[in-house]
Amino acid sequence: MPDRPSLLLLVGGLVLPNALALVAGTVAGVPARTSTIALYAALALLAGRLPGWGLALLGLVVVALDLLLVVGRLFFLDLGALLRLIDVGVLVPLLTTPAYAACALAVAAATVAYLAFLVRAGPAMRRGSRPVFTAAAAALLAGDLLVNGSAAHDFGLLASAGQAFESGGTGSGFEAVPGRRQPPPRALLVMVESLGVLRDPVERAVLTAPFDDPALRRLYAVATGTSPFFGSTAAGEMRELCGTYRPYWRFFAEEDPVCLPDRFAARGYRTVAVHGFHAGFYDRDQWYPLAGFQRSLFGETLGPRFDRRCDGPFPGPCDTDLAQVVEAEMAADGPSFVYWLTLNSHVPVAAGRGTPRQDCGRPGSRFADPEVCAMVEVWQDVFAAVARIALAHPGTEILLVGDHAPPLWRRAARDAFEPGRVPWIRLSPLPVAAAALP
Repeated sequence: MPDRPSLLLLVGGLVLPNALALVAGTVAGVPARTSTIALYAALALLAGRLPGWGLALLGLVVVALDLLLVVGRLFFLDLGALLRLIDVGVLVPLLTTPAYAACALAVAAATVAYLAFLVRAGPAMRRGSRPVFTAAAAALLAGDLLVNGSAAHDFGLLASAGQAFESGGTGSGFEAVPGRRQPPPRALLVMVESLGVLRDPVERAVLTAPFDDPALRRLYAVATGTSPFFGSTAAGEMRELCGTYRPYWRFFAEEDPVCLPDRFAARGYRTVAVHGFHAGFYDRDQWYPLAGFQRSLFGETLGPRFDRRCDGPFPGPCDTDLAQVVEAEMAADGPSFVYWLTLNSHVPVAAGRGTPRQDCGRPGSRFADPEVCAMVEVWQDVFAAVARIALAHPGTEILLVGDHAPPLWRRAARDAFEPGRVPWIRLSPLPVAAAALP
């Protein structure tokens, strides 16, 4: 059995700084933390060689880096993208959400305990066995990489390097719509927040039930498929709107692109974007016009139109209400291309956020996991709204596509979805629908 200094070295270098992640890993699962585990180990080897305050300061820096990397990887963000999103207006609603507030308190408590231990036990840790500590650190690093490693989480957009480009727009043919000799009177692209590919075909059928309406099937051919995703919501938007895996801040700074809204605008379409969150998030107020949107409606202007709002980590107007805005924009005179980025299915999704359809959390529900079930109900609200729009406006070209898989915390919930892929659903007008147009 290791002597006391060696035990202190193991506790201060491996156990305490990784305790929260190890506990979470048994229930929720966390992205791989290989780099920060190594930094914690290296810091422990400096114990007794640095003054206590210096060791605590370095420890605090590593904890902050660890937290940033975990949050970024969990939500498919690289460090640069995450730092761009840090904003008081975003952090306050996040930290008032019970799940995120509990996590923040747990992180704060674990950090205080870790730093206090470093200061008090540092001199004794210096006498610990280096070979024992090195072997234990190597085992923890290997186990973390083996259990938690994931290309989608660990590399984000970097995982797209060398990959042939593929999107819902290219796979479904929607991307070619503005290039037709006779383009349709209306086109609608709906990007559905956190819409992943359910593994179970029965569950997929339940989700897409709004598109099985016989009246809709008489007007539209319905096709489905999947495509890979890399990165967060903004990366999904660039994939579908501009046909690239590159991040928006580099793409628009270094190129002169012609994105999908540009192409519709060149054919005489009104191009409108609708999103319920605030305009500055992901700098959408800056790059949406560069992508070709003539008009963008965000939470600042949309929120006051409705008496209610949907709470959660990203509060704003409810998707079911914004469907009315989308339909009104599609009903305006002249050809229109409308892009709708939904909001209410951001993780965590509380029970009852969507219209109750699936008996979530009750015996006999088709969905074993309550949060997956709650997300499906939110998605079904969006799908039902799109189906209503399709029936009200025959001849509309429609594509629904996910931005990224849901960043669910628990392994059981994440395992309900295929990793690394998102679904698309294409509604293409049938000739009978075209004949019915004025």
